[in-house]
Amino acid sequence: MEGRNRLLSGIGISTVIDSFDAGREAAENAVQLLGMSTPALVMVFTTPRYELNALLGGIRSVTGDALLVGCTSSGEIANGIYLGFQAGVAVLVLGGGTYRFGAASASQIYGNLEKAGQEIARESREIVGESPHAAIVLFVDQLAGDLQQLVNGVYRVTGTNVCIAGGAAGDEQKFIRTFVFHNGHIIEKGAVALWIASNHPLKTTVAHGWKPIGIPLLVTRTEGTEILELAGRPAARVYEEQLGFNPGELAIEKFWGTSIQHPLGLLQYDGSTIIRVARSKNDKGVLKIQGCVPPVGSAVQVMDGTSDSLLGIVKDVTTEALSFNKDAGVVLAFSCAARATILGVRASEEARIIQQTTGTVPSFGFYCCGEFARSAGVLSTHNATLTSIAL
Repeated sequence: MEGRNRLLSGIGISTVIDSFDAGREAAENAVQLLGMSTPALVMVFTTPRYELNALLGGIRSVTGDALLVGCTSSGEIANGIYLGFQAGVAVLVLGGGTYRFGAASASQIYGNLEKAGQEIARESREIVGESPHAAIVLFVDQLAGDLQQLVNGVYRVTGTNVCIAGGAAGDEQKFIRTFVFHNGHIIEKGAVALWIASNHPLKTTVAHGWKPIGIPLLVTRTEGTEILELAGRPAARVYEEQLGFNPGELAIEKFWGTSIQHPLGLLQYDGSTIIRVARSKNDKGVLKIQGCVPPVGSAVQVMDGTSDSLLGIVKDVTTEALSFNKDAGVVLAFSCAARATILGVRASEEARIIQQTTGTVPSFGFYCCGEFARSAGVLSTHNATLTSIAL
């Protein structure tokens, strides 16, 4: 541990109403835990109810010009505490250790995701230079489109040896506006990439707790983030048949209440599934997928889960992350807002299990609207899933 110069971390939260005061209080609580160390990185996740420029101003009044990244979210995770909708802000500061951090951001990325991914990955890497090992953490506007395109661009720069983590910014399930942060800038319709240069290997861990209940269905037609056809027929009709609904029985306005409980599992070559949640349908039988549509020619299955099955994977994901980095100074966790919605009154259990598993190692993260973790091949976007990385 001493030989690796363990990373120091401090986490602070605030539920103060005033934006500037909330940012300052959370930052002060975090920085004091670093002792005499100077912050090398500041990570911020917050409810979108704050005036964001004032919030970041309060944080940077404490952390100064230290590199800052983050985003709006749909709930925050901080040392076993779950900050639900409208609750407050969580701040992580990192200091010491052998990591080097670089960040780059882009705005107005709609329609240009792959190029934007390449640019922010390349620019963030150039800031820190070469290293034996690395990871890249992404935060991106959840409404940007097929987020796998952004990851495809990132992957062109990282290749197979750099792990990918992070999540899509949230607005507490309103699906209207989300923001990412880079230093003192509030970026709309954008993305930020944090490059972490490391002397030792880093790894993202991922699991979801969903089980298949339907037969494999071929994705035969898509457009943007929509599945138009499954098995050559209107996608929503085929999906609903798998759940035992008659045509027209499941009203459009009631669709989300059902689809959030029964996502699609995208079959992978190794037998695993990557989760895709259908956020809505229209009267033409089209399914709108949150963040990343399954490719044409792929196979999906309707899935099912319970609060117990979703919570049942939390300890394993966290344990695996820690096992890969036994000298970790912090465990970052990126869970899905859909998971929190399904868990309901039990949502706080996820954060608590994470911290119970990490023990004395701090835990920090947020509830996303799309999670990033490269698992099998280039595909790195997830829904209704928990991902983690130990630094």
